[in-house]
Amino acid sequence: MIRLNPGRCLPYISRASTCRSCQEICSPKALTVEEGGVQLSPDLCTDCGACMGVCPTEALTLPSLNPIEFALSFLQSEKGTISCRENFSCLAGLHPEYLVIFGLVKEVTLDLGHCRECPIAPLSLPQIERSRAEASYVLEALDRPPIRGEELALEPKEERRREFFRLFTPGGIGEVKGEIEREIEAERGKIPLDQRALEEMKRREVPDRRKLLFSLLQRVPKPREYRYLENEHLSFISDKEIDGSCDNCSLCYRICPTQALSTDGRESKILLEPMVCIRCHLCHDICEKGSISVADYFDTQEFFEPSQKVLISFQMSRCEDCGKWFTPSRGETLCARCGAEEEGARELWGLL
Repeated sequence: MIRLNPGRCLPYISRASTCRSCQEICSPKALTVEEGGVQLSPDLCTDCGACMGVCPTEALTLPSLNPIEFALSFLQSEKGTISCRENFSCLAGLHPEYLVIFGLVKEVTLDLGHCRECPIAPLSLPQIERSRAEASYVLEALDRPPIRGEELALEPKEERRREFFRLFTPGGIGEVKGEIEREIEAERGKIPLDQRALEEMKRREVPDRRKLLFSLLQRVPKPREYRYLENEHLSFISDKEIDGSCDNCSLCYRICPTQALSTDGRESKILLEPMVCIRCHLCHDICEKGSISVADYFDTQEFFEPSQKVLISFQMSRCEDCGKWFTPSRGETLCARCGAEEEGARELWGLL
């Protein structure tokens, strides 16, 4: 059964999040995003893992399938084919970043031979094709072969961990329902945000797959030349821009789950490390003025020579009351908090 870590889930990190990726890809509707949380229906989950392939923060996991372990094993093997019948679950469960990782090391073929007959194909197959196209786009810019998709229709060589194809047969549904009830202890309902999840939220780390990509890029040859990728064709990474409407409210870099966005000691700048961005869209969702946007292009030089860039700088002043640095908008001498306190006091004294 799919497991959710609320400490990494965007709707838990902020109610402003528009992320509904898991809900949109889940054919049996086992995951539903509600206000401030996710409703999980474990009796509907089929363990296909497609939701893992679209989650930007790795908040979703399957106890029986660890993508990092699979990635390390696949990279070390001579095999270049990935099949839902042979060595993985539904191929939609492979995030496009994993396909980029694989393609940096070897030529990779996805076996699509069983997809069209699969009951979850209406949602999963388009996602597989999108991931393959995106990974190929990135790999070709790095002078690597694209990810191929072929209808090989490989047959299983060993018993599946849970043959999720049988789940959609009338007899299989009843059988699997009992199987799930034996496997899980969690009750059906919204996943709570407990203290452990809050601690996880504070850590603000990049997903494991990004760490693996970082490590791999240090070991593979650089391309002959660096190129620009159009950000509209990317889903897992981005460059950004901030326009003059930004008032330095600080919400974007305080909410960023990976610290791709940050600031300097005086909070006079907003900084970005493109290679740490996981394109979760949370900074855009939280910005009331819409000041932040995705840049038109991503420079592939960032893959091999990561940088930190200044998106915007501000003229700072020290508050005459508390001494804290702040961004004045109309020549104020007090920060927002002290200004509000001053206004309250003047109203209390009848001076307003």
